[in-house]
Amino acid sequence: MNHKKKPIQRILVFGAAVFISFTCLILSIQSYLTFSKSLYTRYDEHLATVIQFLENQIDKDDLYNNVQTKERSAKYEELQQLQNKMVDDFNLFYLYIIYPADSFMYNICSGTSAEERARGEEDLPLMKPDSGYTPEVLKQYQQVMNGNEIVYFEEDSDWGAAYTACKPLRNSKDKAFGLMCADISIELLHKTVNSYVTINVVLTLALGLLFGILLIIWLHRNVTGPIQQLEKSAHNFAKKCHGKKDPNAITFEQPEIHTENEVESLSDAINQMASDMREYIQTSISAEEDAKNAQEKAAGMTMLAYRDALTHVGSKIAYDEMRKSINHELRAGKTDVAIIMVDLNNLKNINDSYGHDRGDSYILGSCQIICKIFKHSAIFRFGGDEFIVLLKGGGDFENRQALLEEARLAFRKAQKAEDKEPWKRYSAAVGLAEYTEDDTIDSIFKRADADMYQNKMKIKGISN
Repeated sequence: MNHKKKPIQRILVFGAAVFISFTCLILSIQSYLTFSKSLYTRYDEHLATVIQFLENQIDKDDLYNNVQTKERSAKYEELQQLQNKMVDDFNLFYLYIIYPADSFMYNICSGTSAEERARGEEDLPLMKPDSGYTPEVLKQYQQVMNGNEIVYFEEDSDWGAAYTACKPLRNSKDKAFGLMCADISIELLHKTVNSYVTINVVLTLALGLLFGILLIIWLHRNVTGPIQQLEKSAHNFAKKCHGKKDPNAITFEQPEIHTENEVESLSDAINQMASDMREYIQTSISAEEDAKNAQEKAAGMTMLAYRDALTHVGSKIAYDEMRKSINHELRAGKTDVAIIMVDLNNLKNINDSYGHDRGDSYILGSCQIICKIFKHSAIFRFGGDEFIVLLKGGGDFENRQALLEEARLAFRKAQKAEDKEPWKRYSAAVGLAEYTEDDTIDSIFKRADADMYQNKMKIKGISN
């Protein structure tokens, strides 16, 4: 009987080690991503400020004329001095205006830092070609010129790793003739992120190891140790009782277990089983089956009551239960609550003209539109042709106005789909109300219903 290929203590220790290791890995990845994103966001904001400031200082038509004639105007000279100053003031790697051609990168105006000028470096000439760019890099810059927004990317060069922001430069005739670019060295960023993640991983592993040790000690005292004692007593009991027919020979030496948990209860149960084994087992099996059947029946009835049979969203019973908890939350100060009211149009006409099967199809298709748009919120079928969407915190609540308009637009488009059957031209009025001072869920519901009614009148072309 002693076949302990997988002792419980070894399994628990292994499980704890796997769980702690996985948790440490997830926390480390999450920490790296969050910290990196925060730093890159700061870089984006800084570079966007630089590009916007430079763009506001440029006479674009004059600079375009300089590019065409390859002659430097007085405003060009002012721009050159401004870029030289901005390189130092904004702590930039480089600040330059360039034109990417098919084979060369042409310099329009590039800033020179004070340190570079101190080393004897001079400003680059207007429209000086540079053949050091690969065709792939030139193509990347050309693609940026075709847009209108600032584009960010990393690049490695002979001068080190840099984070670059580029924006097309256009004259008064909207012709793109160059790219404004600003570079920041990101070697420090990489070092900061790596240092932060290393420290975080070490601390996480240390805390995980400490937690694992404490968990194993606690498990040994409260679970695995008592189970080992109980297993030893049960093994001796089975060995001693094997083949015995005399009831007096069936005795169980109960170990001293005082854990005040399920293990101690199990020890008491085995001791009781030894005194009246057959009756105890039969009663336990019967009670367990009865309890399981009752639980399954109750769970099935609860599922049917709380879920709409046709659409599988929440039922009116589920909504009534939800009202209690929402009112409690409102009283507790959690006011990020809104209700979307959806009332289907034309359902009676569909039922009368094409039958209730088509009417059910109309309801189900409309519900699918609602579920697709409000996919992060609780949805209830309140009546035959009415649905309620509960927006409570999170993205759906924050974007409630946009989602409201999206729902109204989706139903307008579906209603106008002349190529579909009538029961697939879904139409609905949609209303919204959100929490105001001293509101209850019922008062919010009434305002949402009123807003829906106004939308229904608008759909029908009736105005108050």
